[in-house]
Order: sequence, then C-alpha cells, then structure tokens
Amino acid sequence: MKKKASEALAGGMSPSAVQAFVNLGRYELDCEIPMSEPTQQPKKEEIVPVQFPVCWGEEYRVAPNALFRSALFPALSSNGKENRRFIEGEEVFSVTGLKILFTGKQFDQSDLDVYLEILNISRNFPMGTAVTFSAYQLLKALGITDGAENYKRLHSVIVRLCGGVLDVVDHGKRYFGQLLYGGGRDESMNYEIYLNPRFAILFGFDTFSKINIEKRRALGRNNTAKSMYGYYATHINPIAHKFETLTGIAGLANTNKRQTKAAIIKAHEAMKNVGILKSYTVTPETIKADLNHSESQERAITKAAAKKTAGTRRRKLTRASDLLPH
Repeated sequence: MKKKASEALAGGMSPSAVQAFVNLGRYELDCEIPMSEPTQQPKKEEIVPVQFPVCWGEEYRVAPNALFRSALFPALSSNGKENRRFIEGEEVFSVTGLKILFTGKQFDQSDLDVYLEILNISRNFPMGTAVTFSAYQLLKALGITDGAENYKRLHSVIVRLCGGVLDVVDHGKRYFGQLLYGGGRDESMNYEIYLNPRFAILFGFDTFSKINIEKRRALGRNNTAKSMYGYYATHINPIAHKFETLTGIAGLANTNKRQTKAAIIKAHEAMKNVGILKSYTVTPETIKADLNHSESQERAITKAAAKKTAGTRRRKLTRASDLLPH
C-alpha cells in the first residue's frame, strides 16, 4: 500500500521531496502539496550615491589628509618609476593617528597629479555614479600635450590607481578599497569611471585639505617638494619637523641621510621660490617651514590667537581676584 502524501508532510518531509515521490508513483497524492518558497538569494547591499562632501574653487585641488600625510604617493626617482615595487599588505609611512596598509603597484607623485584632476572632475558627480571625461580633457588639465604615448601613459596611471587597494584608518575612521572603483573607455578615448561612495568618509570635517594647483605645477619635477607641499597643506602653523620624519612622508628611498637632508632643504627652497613658504629655518636635526597663508587662513589664525589671548586674560583676572579681600 502506498504511503500517503499527507502523512509524509505531517512527518516533516519537505513539500518538494513529497512532490518528487508522488511523481515517481511512490506516494499517493491525497492532498494539495503546498508550493515551497523559492530560495531567496541574499540581497547585495546597495551602494547609494552620495554628493561630494566638499566644494572648492577652480584654483584648488582637494584630497583627504590621509593621502597628504603619508608616503602613499612617494617621490620616486626615474629609476624608481621604472622599477615600481608590487606591495602586498604593507604599511606605508604616515603620521600619528593615521595607518595605511597598501596592496598593489607603487604609486608616485605623478599618479597623484592624475588623481587630483580626476577628483576635481568628480566633484560635479555624486559618488557612486559614472564620472565621464575624455583623455584629451584630462591631459589638457594636467598641462600635458596629447599624443599616442601620453594617452598610453595616462591610461596606465588610471589602471594603476584602480588596481591599488588601501586599508586606511584615520583617527578612527576606516575605509578599505580602491581610490578609483573601475570603469571603461571607448574607442574615442572617453572614460567612464566610478568612485566608491564609502570613500566620502575620508572627506569628513577637518580630514581633507586643498592645495593651489598652479603652485604645485610650478614645482615642476621636484617631487619631493610636491610631497612636502601636500603635507604642509594639512597644517596651519607647522612646528619644526625632524628630517627623518619628512623623509618618511616623501617616501625617499635613499638611505644616505646627508643626501636626503639636502633633498628636503632643496624642496623647501623650491616651495619658497613659488610662494608656498615665506621662509624656513634649518637646524642640524630639524627644519621649520613658515607658510604663506591665504586671506581666509590669516583671518582664522588671527581669530584663534585673539581667542587664546582672551582666555589667558580671563585666567589672569581670575587669579588676581583671588587676592582681593572677601
């Protein structure tokens, strides 16, 4: 005697299994077999586009402080560029409070030039949506002539930026992923790339800085000076820095301390010549930069100084009042 489908269901057998046995003639169909719910695939978390969190004028380029306060974009020599290292999960030099692990082919300051221009174009697009531009437009923004070799070089930089993976912790804020999410290019050299909207976390309050793009370009091929300019852009009044600290920030591979010290001093002289610095002071172990501030920075410094002075005056008055008889 055949077993009834109702009995199998009551015994806990799945509806699909019961239906299979009914189809084989093993079970008697004496009831309606409920249709099982299709197996639901786990939903992928949607990446919601977000508007670029900061605005800036055309004369500036902006990036998270994490990029300026580390050796993520080192000042590689010509030989270093030709023999870029492939890094896997290696910590790059950075300031206190910032930690960056990097996997990919080494970046350099010329890669940062390209990335800053892409970020500048991207500010008009919500993060997570397609950012479109032509290779010609990007080369023109970089001040580079068009031509087959430059198109090829530009594409290699974009691919390298897509391939590098960061794991960044900046004062408790964490982002891991690429600087460029990927994209495509058509036969007319028109690009369509994406920025991960989660990258916006590194653009929080006081975690990004801007540089004057004309002053950066005026530094020419002095990549150490470019690196130093980005680093100082994250400061208002920088203190004296040890040469070894600035050597680490610039990612200088030369182990000769006398030569790296000379390179750092030369970089400061270059920054002074283009108006980034008013002056700089050198000691045997340190160098202190005196920045040329913008009008808005000068107002902020004056306001902060006045506030500090007022606080000191109040504390002095409080102490003086303690001397009065009660």
